[in-house]
Amino acid sequence: MIRITALIATGTLFLTACQTGTGVGNTGPTETITLHRTQPADPAPDTCWANQTAPQADRDIWFETPCPDALDMEFIAMLQRALKARGLYDGEIDGSLGTGTRKAIRMYQAAHGLDSDTLALDTARQLGLIAYPRPDNT
Repeated sequence: MIRITALIATGTLFLTACQTGTGVGNTGPTETITLHRTQPADPAPDTCWANQTAPQADRDIWFETPCPDALDMEFIAMLQRALKARGLYDGEIDGSLGTGTRKAIRMYQAAHGLDSDTLALDTARQLGLIAYPRPDNT
């Protein structure tokens, strides 16, 4: 009897975990993407940035991106799988940053505060593709 109860409890936890996340069916995003009014004056080494004009504000917004050398075919394939799992990408998992992949990136990011098809670093973290930095304990 204890084994059956444990199995039911484990199954319930598993199903609950599968239903949480940032998929299309959710009511709203739980995380946002960090946007900046200007490009950082002294960006940290090994960081990359992109900008886009905010349509409502007629001004540029800046956001950190994964550097181009990180965007290899394997990374893009993982990105496509993550977007497909959220119901945003229905194309082939081919490791190519094509129109369908960019459209899916834009849909995900627009729901999180950034209307751009350029992958933001925060998006890559939210999708589980890049680790979050460890907090400083100093």
